Amino acid sequence: MKMLITNLEGQCLFDVSIETQTEGLITLHEGKHKKTELEDYLKGGEIKIESTDPCETCEKIAEIIKGAKKHGKVFIAFDGKGLGPLLNFVANRVGVDGIFTCYKNKVVRIPMLTLDLSATKIDILKNLFQEDLTALQIVEKVKISRAMVYKHIKQLLQLGLVERSQFYEKYAITQSGKLAITY
Repeated sequence: MKMLITNLEGQCLFDVSIETQTEGLITLHEGKHKKTELEDYLKGGEIKIESTDPCETCEKIAEIIKGAKKHGKVFIAFDGKGLGPLLNFVANRVGVDGIFTCYKNKVVRIPMLTLDLSATKIDILKNLFQEDLTALQIVEKVKISRAMVYKHIKQLLQLGLVERSQFYEKYAITQSGKLAITY
């Protein structure tokens, strides 16, 4: 069974469902939602995401995708509003059979993106998830040289996964960093 998980509405939703030859449809929404004729026609349902925490929201989306994958192929279609960016992010992290959006009334398939983090960078992020640390504390916990810690931290700072803490002595994980190691 081909399942489409989406936050799209209207003509774009219809066009993507035709493109993917969807047999099932799960619509995700945050607030009021008007059910469409397409939803009545296809198997599936609607799920309201009420959390305001992006990590909790991503966790819920990941559960939905993993559950749908048990029944066959899963496609994701999103827009840039509300849940759309998080839906796209989780789809890339969890892995799906296709990611779609609409641009100027045309269906566009988005290539899968990867966040290529080394085991050492992931180890640094996991340690920073537990507590803010200085570079020397990271050296002790991760067991690499100070030069390598600074190299990895510089790259993690550029990716927006780590930030300097309030007094610039320690490093802290960002919301993006938490998302990167959670999924």
